[in-house]
Amino acid sequence: MKKLIVLLGLLAVLFVACAGCVSPDVPAVNNTTTTTDPIVGTWQSTQSYTVDGKEVYIIYEIKDDNTGYAMVAEPGSTEAKKLDIFWGNSDGTYVFAYTTDTSTVYPHTLSADGKTLTDAYGDTYTKI
Repeated sequence: MKKLIVLLGLLAVLFVACAGCVSPDVPAVNNTTTTTDPIVGTWQSTQSYTVDGKEVYIIYEIKDDNTGYAMVAEPGSTEAKKLDIFWGNSDGTYVFAYTTDTSTVYPHTLSADGKTLTDAYGDTYTKI
């Protein structure tokens, strides 16, 4: 039930974002010293969710400039609504902030082998 509430909240934010984005005054800062962070890339949820009777996945596209986007997409679909995000690395924990609400951050951890990203709710994502 908690995951469904989080997913519905993400969808609500996505719809609000489609109406117009508000960029923050100060984006998240990456504290890593390398130019290519292991989190940079495209991550897809390992589990699917059902929204309006359709199977969907959450996908994060993480760019090396501390920006990116989150989206909810159906398998095999080329259409999805994107929500811009900022990300940073705070003492080994990655934090994501949606451009529509930069006061709330969402912690994520990267496995030691760099292959699995896990959010605060225990949901996992793999690089695609």
